[in-house]
Amino acid sequence: MNKIVEQIRSIAEEISQNKVRDIRQKYDKDYGFIVEVVLNQNDKEAFETWLRLIEEVRPKERGIVLSVDWTGENILSEEAFVQYAVEVMLRSGVGPTRKDKFSAVKEVGGGEG
Repeated sequence: MNKIVEQIRSIAEEISQNKVRDIRQKYDKDYGFIVEVVLNQNDKEAFETWLRLIEEVRPKERGIVLSVDWTGENILSEEAFVQYAVEVMLRSGVGPTRKDKFSAVKEVGGGEG
């Protein structure tokens, strides 16, 4: 895993023009192995770096989730932020998950009674 992290660091440094502040890995029971890249960029620049990273690293094929955070300002409008976030989810194949168990019967009001 350390080799993959170092490869991601190298690619991220190149794409972001040496704006990588930190890179770390962790394991999440719902998502699996996550590699988080922290960038010294604003939100727009970080999303653009993230999208390029997804294309170059292909995290889904490697069995990891690639996460990006940034230290700079948030300059995107809410609408633009959502568009970038959706694009990241579509390209990476990773979306939100429910932590609780979903029951259709319970949701429509049946089942117990």
